[in-house]
Amino acid sequence: MKVRDFIKMEIDMDVYDDVCDALAIAFCGPQELTPEGEAQFSEVMDYDVEIYGDHAVVCVDDDDPRVWQRKLRKAKGFFEAAAGYCDADEYDEWFKED
Repeated sequence: MKVRDFIKMEIDMDVYDDVCDALAIAFCGPQELTPEGEAQFSEVMDYDVEIYGDHAVVCVDDDDPRVWQRKLRKAKGFFEAAAGYCDADEYDEWFKED
């Protein structure tokens, strides 16, 4: 499944990356992006996610370290923002509130 599908699920789950576990954060869904959030995180929305029981893994691995490091930064930026680890104004700009 893609990140865009994963964030629509009603779940509370820890999320990791598939390279070095630098992305290790709790995700509480569902979450919905605003148009600005879609633009900001469009690349991350197309990353693959695999669910393993009580945790999920975002697939960022690549043979080129520069590629997986960039993808990891972007994934980390998204999931940290989704958890509220960003400015309140940015959160309000990127995420819809119920």
